[in-house]
Amino acid sequence: MADWPPSAGPNVHIQSYWRFRDLLEAAPDGILEVERDGTIVLMNAAAERIFGYKREELLGQYIEVLVPESLKRRHIGHRTEYAENPVTRPMGTGLELFARRKDGSNLPVEISLSPIRSPQGSRVIAIVRDISNRKQAEAQINAMHQEFTAELAAKNQQLEIRNREIERANRLKSEFLASMSHELRTPLHTIIGFADLLAEGLKGTLNPDQKRFVGHIQRDARHLLELINDVLDLSKIEAGHLELHPETFNAADVAGETIDNLRPQAVGKQITFVESFDANVMITADRVRLKEILYNLVSNAIKFTPEKGQITVVCSEQTDGVFFAVTDTGIGIDPAEHQAIFDKFYQVGSTTRGIREGTGLGLAITKSLIEMHGGKIWVESTPGQGSRFQFVFPRAESVSHAETAVEPDHRSERVVLVGMGQADEDVSAFLKQKGYDVVASEAEQLVATCRTLRPVAVVLDLPTPGAESWRVLQDIRAHDDTAQIPILALATDQNQSTLVSLGANAVVPKPVDPALLVEKLSNVIRRLPGEPPRILLVDDDAEARELLHETLRSAGLLTVSAAGGKQALEILARSPISAVIVDLVMPEMSGIELILRMRQNPAFAQLPVIVLTAKEMDLNDIEVVGRHASAVFLKAVPWKKDFLTQLYELLQQVTKA
Repeated sequence: MADWPPSAGPNVHIQSYWRFRDLLEAAPDGILEVERDGTIVLMNAAAERIFGYKREELLGQYIEVLVPESLKRRHIGHRTEYAENPVTRPMGTGLELFARRKDGSNLPVEISLSPIRSPQGSRVIAIVRDISNRKQAEAQINAMHQEFTAELAAKNQQLEIRNREIERANRLKSEFLASMSHELRTPLHTIIGFADLLAEGLKGTLNPDQKRFVGHIQRDARHLLELINDVLDLSKIEAGHLELHPETFNAADVAGETIDNLRPQAVGKQITFVESFDANVMITADRVRLKEILYNLVSNAIKFTPEKGQITVVCSEQTDGVFFAVTDTGIGIDPAEHQAIFDKFYQVGSTTRGIREGTGLGLAITKSLIEMHGGKIWVESTPGQGSRFQFVFPRAESVSHAETAVEPDHRSERVVLVGMGQADEDVSAFLKQKGYDVVASEAEQLVATCRTLRPVAVVLDLPTPGAESWRVLQDIRAHDDTAQIPILALATDQNQSTLVSLGANAVVPKPVDPALLVEKLSNVIRRLPGEPPRILLVDDDAEARELLHETLRSAGLLTVSAAGGKQALEILARSPISAVIVDLVMPEMSGIELILRMRQNPAFAQLPVIVLTAKEMDLNDIEVVGRHASAVFLKAVPWKKDFLTQLYELLQQVTKA
């Protein structure tokens, strides 16, 4: 200390001095008192500790002795400026300050300056805080932060790489699913189609062994197709790629179509259907998926119902939505399994009952599809008494639904009627009343009669179904001079699809509704005037084209084939075409591109286009097809009957236009 203690003075001054000294020495920060010229005149113990000097070594020295060598000259200038305007303030605001120890090392510090007045004149009190520990901690924190940041950046990079890998895997999975849906379904579609043609006897009568072998092919191929469809559907559901395409329609129509498609399976087991449908049950849903749901439930009912059993299908409107139920008189399900049957891959123990196993995916997919629509499904079942699967879809919005009946234009034209019995006499009388020239013919003489009379149509009422009784229809289609004559068949519900596949242009269900008979007869007569329609088949798969050719030829239609979109455009440019059937997946030019190029050409802008594909369509495909195609059929589901019906309707529209 300098200038202290005073040599004499009142007792109070002595006490103040010692109190000040105690405070000064106890302070944790270094305290220096500096003259205006920079001379150190006072310091405390903390300053000794911080700078490493003893008190007597610093007192009388210039303050610059505590300043790093590189900053001494600049510090003198700062000190002089401060002396001109001394105020209490921190030193070097915003800067990192360093002081110099006795050993020559530098240390980080914070410094506060305060001017004071003493008996010796103006001086400055400098309070110096050693922040080495703080800086060291900050450095450690900063190092940890940098390390964490670097680690986080590395993790983020790894995450980005994994995300890209996941995206790539998802893309590859989607591409795989799309490829598999086409590559697996297309050959199966062809196998099933050719097997159907053989079974229908279009290439000659099969002996019993051949019929049995073809039946095995049909049954196993359809089973394999169902398995493929289940696996692909489940993969899309789990990946979140399955999209619904809702529309408003009559739910009872879809239920009826499903039963019609499955009726041949039920007939083989002598199972009867009971239909309980409310009229005009409007629903907003994905029509294809609703049909898939009903198909799964009804086909399961057929599988697990013994011979001569009964299946009841209900479709009704209720307060909370549209209600469906499929009830069978089958083997039933143990109550302990009522929840488990909706799990993936779960199979009710049925091998001992001789029932063919599936994948255990059908009900899991059914439940997922119903829930995607906002609905729910549940089951009631008792072993040995049967099962009742019930589900509800939300109610459709109010939809205006009206149909306008148009009185057909009847003309007096010659019609050959083949049939027997009172019912056919009634049909003949009614047609004559409407102005038709009706000529009766025996089935064996039908081809000769048609060659002689050249009728505008044949009305065919055949007895109990069988290859021999239906041979007459095939005979007409087998001769060039009679192949194009429209045929209207009268048949029971279970025979309609077979008659269409054998070449009937339209079918009227028995018992015959006279008004419907005249309407359909008028339609088939107007449908194919003069030159028969030429249908352009566009598919890169030669076997698929051959199958379509045989199917359409047996129905009295001419076909022209193209192996791709470019060839199809060339054929369209030089040949009159009535309609185009196109696959979507083809090299060089896809079916989508072909459709768009057709619609851009005024000559083909209104030409009917039917898409027949095994591809799982994405949103872009659906948008283009929905806007520019006349109809869409998937090879993944039974398509032949509805396909021919739709094609005839489109040809009729073209003829009217």
